[in-house]
Amino acid sequence: MGRKIENAIRAWFKRGDTHPLLIRGARRTGKTSAIEHVGKALAGEGFVKLDFQTDLENIERIFDGPTDDLNRIASRIAEYKRLSLDPERTLLFFDEVQLSEKALNSLRFFSGSPWRVIASGSLLGVTTKSRRLPFPSGVRQLEMHPMDFEEFLWASGEKAMANAIREHAQSCEPYVLHEHALDLYHRFLVVGGMPMPLREWLETGSLDMAMEELAEIDATYTADMTDPENGISGISAKRIWDSLPKQLLRSSTKKFKYADVVRGGRRARLLEPLEWLEAAGVVTRNELTKDTHVPLSPYNDEEGSYFKVYVADTGIMFKKFGIAPSLFLDATIASQLSSDFRGALAENFVMQSLQANDIKTFYWMPEEDSSRGEVDFVFQNDHAEVVPVEVKSARNVRAKSLQRLMAEGGSPYAIRLSEQNFSRSTNETGTELRSLPLYAAFTIGC
Repeated sequence: MGRKIENAIRAWFKRGDTHPLLIRGARRTGKTSAIEHVGKALAGEGFVKLDFQTDLENIERIFDGPTDDLNRIASRIAEYKRLSLDPERTLLFFDEVQLSEKALNSLRFFSGSPWRVIASGSLLGVTTKSRRLPFPSGVRQLEMHPMDFEEFLWASGEKAMANAIREHAQSCEPYVLHEHALDLYHRFLVVGGMPMPLREWLETGSLDMAMEELAEIDATYTADMTDPENGISGISAKRIWDSLPKQLLRSSTKKFKYADVVRGGRRARLLEPLEWLEAAGVVTRNELTKDTHVPLSPYNDEEGSYFKVYVADTGIMFKKFGIAPSLFLDATIASQLSSDFRGALAENFVMQSLQANDIKTFYWMPEEDSSRGEVDFVFQNDHAEVVPVEVKSARNVRAKSLQRLMAEGGSPYAIRLSEQNFSRSTNETGTELRSLPLYAAFTIGC
């Protein structure tokens, strides 16, 4: 499966960057496969992998002693792999490096050396809290997210469609294959962007098998968050995790409410488990802003409680709702499902798409009257302009709050995402409104 991060890895390698490259992200997003695929293509037989998950005890011995003695470390790697290593031709891969504190710390000493090192790390945001050694400096870092809809299309043999969607996002001309693209978008909502469930569906055609893979990932995440070694309340973390479908199903604001986690829930008790989930990469927080001009900043009240929380992958989110895929993908039955349910899925999907493009987002409400509606997402672009994004799960696309922010913020354009085809219009102030299908969310910001 082609992943966008592979281009960044190639660029790092080809420019001869002597800083180690650390690919971080949630578990099961496909870090190892992507690094192996591009690493073997770049270095051939010089690609040398240390798998910390499968042979941690022996690999940790490689890093016994001073972690700045690179000749000693390289010599021990050569012994362990039964190879002769040449820094001019070798690309070292430390897989799940967070499992070894000394190996993680050694990355700082590889910086500026003749050795090329790439590493992957899961749960880095939480495992480093208890470490005695500091997080390494002098390291390039990239975040790997679940697959977005464009990568899903590539894996499905629909690269031509992905390219066409990009072209139509620029022209806003209607797309001939709109209904077919919508059908694939609906399937993405079910399967999601984790490689294993997608692979299972592509190879077997069974959505039920994909659901089993998603259930296994959910169980893995639950085991991580309830691990007693985490130093957090695992029970509280799991309650937050299980509350997210309910949080996003509200017909009113989908603002995260501690009281929806557990009766009488309080910020002081639940904030640390929530931050753990965010640091682990399994949830994404979207904070409120009331700004209409850059720089956008979070709205800070005394409680610090104005934010929404999304699941990092829409497939996992769908699985947590407990609805059979066959029902959701049946057009007649799907139209009878709750609009709040469809809205929650669509909004979570858009958050996933924007995260994949490394866009820092907020949601927006007017300063003086929050009852007048909100805009689902706003971000500032490279030209220091505010771009609002409104999400509509069905074909009813009236959005008064979007129009208001366009007027007050002087936005160069606004984006409305729905199940309608591409189109373009202007409001009375001349601001452009780009109406994009939900499946085109991956084109935003890039």
